[in-house]
Amino acid sequence: MTTRGDGRLLAPASPTLRMARRLGIRLAGWAGLCFAAVLLTYTLASLTFDPLADLRTTQPPTPQTVLDARAAELGLDQPIPTRFLTWVAAVPSGDFGVTVAGHDISEQVGQRAGASLRLFLPGSAAAVVLGIAFGLWGALRAGRFSDTASMTIALVLLAIPVFVLGTVLKILWLPINEAAGTDLLPFSGERTPGSDLTGWAAMTDRLRHLILPTVTIALPQIAFYSRFQRAAMLEVLDSEFLRAARARGLTRFGAIRTHGLRMALIPMTALIAFSFGLHLAGGVFTERIFGWHGLGDWLMSAVEHQDAMVVATATLLMAILVVTVGWIAEIALAVLDPRTRT
Repeated sequence: MTTRGDGRLLAPASPTLRMARRLGIRLAGWAGLCFAAVLLTYTLASLTFDPLADLRTTQPPTPQTVLDARAAELGLDQPIPTRFLTWVAAVPSGDFGVTVAGHDISEQVGQRAGASLRLFLPGSAAAVVLGIAFGLWGALRAGRFSDTASMTIALVLLAIPVFVLGTVLKILWLPINEAAGTDLLPFSGERTPGSDLTGWAAMTDRLRHLILPTVTIALPQIAFYSRFQRAAMLEVLDSEFLRAARARGLTRFGAIRTHGLRMALIPMTALIAFSFGLHLAGGVFTERIFGWHGLGDWLMSAVEHQDAMVVATATLLMAILVVTVGWIAEIALAVLDPRTRT
């Protein structure tokens, strides 16, 4: 218990207050990580990109006065720290600067972030649920043929790069679309181009476009989470407290449901938080393969056009997404494990 300056004892903070304080400190730390990630990305991009490369290679050569004017227009005549601080200072007001081509970046932020969220949230949510379910199922059937087969499939899926997996799924589904004489599951975009569908028809059209990219995103994550969850559950099954629960008369299923499941899920929350960034990186290729114009596609286009401000903006939005998932995982950990609330 802490004391005041006059020696009187202070009442201990409530668990809710301590938890809120802890989440606030974590959030501040993650905000610092976001800033560091964007600073590093912006600096490296500015050092390596040459937005004037196309102008330098024209025939006849572009006059130097034109190059200088364009450099001043893009702010390239300023030191990198000055450019970065100017950009960061404007971000809270929704001003993310302009692209190399002169377009307002903020006009695309909502559209790009929305496309990525519509793609990642269903795939990641399904992957977490199915990964945990398959992991628990494998642990309860450890040593059997079905467990060995599922773990082998998981290893194969983990060994396949995301861009290969997405391409293979398209190749495998192509004969089905051809046999049906229509695109049962389209390969490109969020919806059928030029369609004026509304209501249920529009929703069905979007769902058909979503299935293959979602499967591409979810399969590697399911394999990853299931292997970790299986190992965590096996440790719980061999634990003293679970044997003690069985000794008190609980059935195996009852002991696992009452005492084992929560303990097996605790390490999974931290894993989801730390691994989400890796899966998000894989999603960059998924967006390209299936023609989704989200943050990943935006980032790759910006690298191709040597646009440091767009790269920094996409990095910032992705970092915020990763931090948000980590913060949610922190709350889930506090719910599952009361020891973390102190």
